[in-house]
Amino acid sequence: MTTSSGDMPLASSDGPASRLALSRRSLLKHSLGVGAIPLMPGLALAQQGNEADAPFERFMRLSRQLTTRAGLDEEQGKRLFEVLSRHWVTLDDDLAYLDEAFQADTVSLTTAHRSVANRLLSAWYTGVVGKMPKAELVTYQQSLMFDAVSDVLVIRSYCPNRPGYWAEEPPAADPTAISTTTKQGA
Repeated sequence: MTTSSGDMPLASSDGPASRLALSRRSLLKHSLGVGAIPLMPGLALAQQGNEADAPFERFMRLSRQLTTRAGLDEEQGKRLFEVLSRHWVTLDDDLAYLDEAFQADTVSLTTAHRSVANRLLSAWYTGVVGKMPKAELVTYQQSLMFDAVSDVLVIRSYCPNRPGYWAEEPPAADPTAISTTTKQGA
């Protein structure tokens, strides 16, 4: 028995051969299904990876809400999160605590909520985590403090004088120069 086009035999419906006959479509479906079996453990690993990333994702979500910036740099966020985790033992719990308040959409935050928010904002805006003498600089040029003045302030990446010049006491002013300037302006 052949198909109407005459190129592929049809299985007869009366015998064991009919149960073994496969169309190209069913063969393709079955081979794709069998081919996907090795990928199943990968799905479980990916899900475990997502669970491990949950604190970081929460950190980034809260950071976006607090800074009101949707486009925070992910790499900078990873560095900040890593350093914050070293300096802030209860970071994950505190982020969950703040996240619950945001999810509940409470208008007034407690002092503890504000403290967590301030620590996050401080890290993003200053690029520094921790307090002296154990403070760590995570970023300088990408810290958000420069965005407010980016239209008028160029971030220096060099020292305008010799290193440490600002630590020395400035030269004493000449008293006669001050008096002549004052007299001219009067």
